[in-house]
Amino acid sequence: MNKALCGALLAVCALLDGCASSRAGCFAEACERPDSNDRELVIWWPADMRQGLESRERTLDFTVVPLRD
Repeated sequence: MNKALCGALLAVCALLDGCASSRAGCFAEACERPDSNDRELVIWWPADMRQGLESRERTLDFTVVPLRD
């Protein structure tokens, strides 16, 4: 019984490890998108809230806001 429980626990851990691992690197536009950090907050806007964010080059889907200390 103890061996079966350990085997089941090992299988669950292997399954969770596979689900939690992420791909290395980035793809296409994702490489150019900023992330929030301790100095800037990146606000991602849904499509219906992007009015006024358009630039000449492309429609922006985010705004970067500097944070104060």
